[in-house]
Amino acid sequence: MVGHNWAGVLQPSDATKPAQPGGCVQCHPGLGAKPNPVEKLSQADEENVDCLLCHAPGYRRTVVKQGDKFEIRPAEGVDVLAAARAVRRPTDDMCQRCHLGAGGGPNAKHGVAPTSPAVDVHLAKGIGCVDCHPTKNHRTAGGADIKANEAPEVAVACSGCHAPDVHRGADAATLTRHAARLACQTCHIPAIARDPKFPTVVRRDWTKPVLNEKTGLYGPANQLASGVRPEYRWWNRKMTVPPEPLGDRADPAAKIYPWKRATYTVVGDARTGKPVFIKAGLYAVKGDPLAAARKGAEDTKQEFSGAVKGVEESMLFSLNHQVAPKAQALACDACHRAGGALDFEALGYPPERVKALTAPRR
Repeated sequence: MVGHNWAGVLQPSDATKPAQPGGCVQCHPGLGAKPNPVEKLSQADEENVDCLLCHAPGYRRTVVKQGDKFEIRPAEGVDVLAAARAVRRPTDDMCQRCHLGAGGGPNAKHGVAPTSPAVDVHLAKGIGCVDCHPTKNHRTAGGADIKANEAPEVAVACSGCHAPDVHRGADAATLTRHAARLACQTCHIPAIARDPKFPTVVRRDWTKPVLNEKTGLYGPANQLASGVRPEYRWWNRKMTVPPEPLGDRADPAAKIYPWKRATYTVVGDARTGKPVFIKAGLYAVKGDPLAAARKGAEDTKQEFSGAVKGVEESMLFSLNHQVAPKAQALACDACHRAGGALDFEALGYPPERVKALTAPRR
């Protein structure tokens, strides 16, 4: 588990490297003050918003230290007045200021990356982030698998644009029937990170710090991959905690969706085997998991033995971006054969039904 700094300036151990802004505040659209919990939001929280972060082209900001406090300031060279005069509906570039960094970089988690139109049909059609993620009173609708969803009453789904009878041709009726239990993404996102320029994280190890020679800061060891095949699970658009999709074959609200599984080796307590919150800024500067765990446990008042070991966890990420051209969608025999894309047994089908579903198609 990573206990992030809210705001900070990270000075690499190599003094020849410049100090860099750090902390969650870089992306949270506030003016620097840490917001209250959702159930305790005040008028001050409502006013603690940097509108330019989402609405001004070319706007950038940084973290500076004033005395013993950290403040948000416009980045060097940014004309705030010009930025304010240029405000507009958010563009993809504005959304990507923050979302490209989720999980450490482009495509690290769900498939958000500035990929090519050949990889994403929506990008090819000029469809932007806010076309699928609408807002109401400045609350943005997100995916149902994320913890912080500002507008849970709004379902971000393919059906928001595509009618149930979208399929054409001789197989249209069959495909429409399948859509009752198969999410569109299952057939139309056959793999994630199909663009080799933007591989995705499939394994991350926080016990093995890696020095970034360019920045002088440390990060976890990452295993990246391209063309990653999804894992398929039933999902009724509700999640457990820790996050796992809810639903099964008997659930009428569930459909089969594609997911990306990532495995993490986190810093854990050697005595209890439980994950320890680490101080992300200290980890980045020192590359010392033990020191980061000590400080993280101290800050969060977590019991800690003083010794660490790796603890393995995994997480599933829903796949909704990078929808492939229809010629690349899964064909019938991609699933309906022995060893096909769908593991029907794992999805809860009885043996006789599995045999029928995997029999050679005529």
